[in-house]
Order: sequence, then C-alpha cells, then structure tokens
Amino acid sequence: MTEPMPPMPVGEDDLAAWVDRRLTPARLPVVEAYLASHPELASRLERYREQGAALSDALRPKLEEPIPSRHRVGPMLTRRRHRLSSALARAAAVLLIVSGSAAAGWFAHRPATPDKLRNAAANAEAAYATFTVDVRHPVEVRAEDGAHLAQWLSNRLERPLRPPDLAPIGWRLMGGRLLPTSGAPAALLMYDDDHGTRLTVYVQPMGIDGEEFHYSRHGDVGTVLWAERHLALAVTGHMSRDMLLQAAQSVRAQTDRDGAP
Repeated sequence: MTEPMPPMPVGEDDLAAWVDRRLTPARLPVVEAYLASHPELASRLERYREQGAALSDALRPKLEEPIPSRHRVGPMLTRRRHRLSSALARAAAVLLIVSGSAAAGWFAHRPATPDKLRNAAANAEAAYATFTVDVRHPVEVRAEDGAHLAQWLSNRLERPLRPPDLAPIGWRLMGGRLLPTSGAPAALLMYDDDHGTRLTVYVQPMGIDGEEFHYSRHGDVGTVLWAERHLALAVTGHMSRDMLLQAAQSVRAQTDRDGAP
C-alpha cells in the first residue's frame, strides 16, 4: 500500500504567505503547527501582519481619493512626451560638451510608470510616519548587527542591499526593518543625527529601469523619490528639501558606485 507523502518543510514562501493570509487550506495547518513550535518566529511574523495592517490603514484614504486630472491618461502621455523630448535635448547638449559623459546615460533613461512611483512614495511616507515616532522599537535589526542586517534584507529582497553610509553628511544608521507590500517585500533603513531628527531610506523592488528625482511634501514631511536598477528608492524626513536632496544624492551615488543601495 502506498504511504502518504510527508508534508513539505515550511519555507520562506510559506511564511510570507502566512503574513499575507494567502496560504491554501491544505498548507495552513502545517505552517501554524510549525509556528506553534517556534514562538519567537510566530511573534515576529505577527508584528509583520500588524505593520501591514497599519500601512493599509494609512494608505486607504489615498486609494479612495479620486484620480487628479494631472494623473489621467491624456495629460500623463502629454507630459511624458514633453519630458522625453526635453531629456533627449539635454542629452544632446551634454554630448556636445563632454563626449561619452555618463550624464548622457541618465538623460536617456526611460520614464517610469507614475502610478507605481506614486504608490512607492505613499508606502515610504506611511512607513516613516509609523516607525520614526517609535521610541523603543524604531527598527527591527540595529546598526550594531550591520552584517546580519545587510544579509537579511538582501535575502528577502533577492538582490544585494547594503545600507548607504550617510555619516559624512551627518546621519548615523540606526538599523532597518522589512516591510510588506502588495508585491515583493520592501526595506526601510532609519538614520538619525545629533539632534534626534530621523530620516528614512525606503527601498522597494519594482519593474522600473530609471526615473529622475521627484520631490513631494505633505505637511512638514518631504520625500525625494527616484528609481533605478529595478528599485524604487525614497528618502523621507521632517526637514528642508535641500537636506533631503543631499541625502538622496548620497544614496544614489553609492548605488551607482556599488550596484546596490
């Protein structure tokens, strides 16, 4: 008589599906039994669920807003054509001045999907609002365990990720955490300065090849957003546009140099 096959071991995909409530009825009891025997892991995954719910609640008003006219298809296509024409003109001017300059490659980047970037900015702002106010647990893995932090986030995002070094411009790494999104997980890195001001760098895998800096502000909090290497990156903080842009330029320079944030 054929014996029944033992259940497959619980893996990362099972745990991610448990957090997102996507497990099949057949797989759910296997994973719950595994979590019952690993209480620390179960507690951590329950926090992920809570974070996901907090992000969903924070973003729900955005999703329910009517689409502004500037984001409708007709005006967006017109702006894209204008932006592309302007970018090509700037690239031609740069080539005339510096033959073979790397700047020409930047101006030739394909425009990204506005909706995807807008969602990434909303995610970054919601994460900033949720975690920078936390005094005891602002990050999940602290900077003192930097090697583990980089390896953990790299494994979960399935690409190399090193926390950018912003110390030369006055920002110390506090640590980081993993965030759920509707697609792949995202990473949040948190920094502070000598005055207790906090700044975050948000990294979300996304099918985007390149997009120049975008600046937005909601109340006292600003965000500089851009995209490259199939990543959406955002620097968010309660500070001036110039300070945010300085931090974003430093992150981007390290991304260009190392191939990973």
